[in-house]
Amino acid sequence: MIQKKIICNRNLLFTSSIFLTITIIFTMSNLLLENKIIAQQQGHQQTLSSIPHNAKGHQSHQIVNFIDLNDSVIYKGTVAFNSSKPVDIISYKEATGNQITNSTIKFWEIGNKKFIPKTLLKNSTNGNVSFEGNGIIAHSTQSNPYKVTFTINSTSTKNMEGTIVLGPLLKIFR
Repeated sequence: MIQKKIICNRNLLFTSSIFLTITIIFTMSNLLLENKIIAQQQGHQQTLSSIPHNAKGHQSHQIVNFIDLNDSVIYKGTVAFNSSKPVDIISYKEATGNQITNSTIKFWEIGNKKFIPKTLLKNSTNGNVSFEGNGIIAHSTQSNPYKVTFTINSTSTKNMEGTIVLGPLLKIFR
């Protein structure tokens, strides 16, 4: 009788340990994906043709997206480029809170969101630029297409506005 209880308790302890281990691994994986660097783009060269700009009122302009827009991600890095015609290099971030109601800030409206553009380089056919934002583009106010060859080195982190990350497993919400 005592041996059966000991075996039963061992089985229960073993099963509980396995369940706890699986739970910890699953939780850590999710937290690391949410809070840590979620992507990194390193230096492979690309050549892209420009497309019409998708911001309201800018549809006649042409752009090349160096990084596809992801409003929940902030990219930080450098881009080196050569363009077949002069372009402006512009990074942009999603407008939040009081920024949206501030009439002195210039916005790009894309769908139902507003973005704040930041011109990093004007009227250039080549260069190397540091940036930070939800995206970065080569931009021309002219409607004729062009090509850009570029190499981008960047890291991206989840945009967790209002959150302080103290480590991969601990975060504090304000």
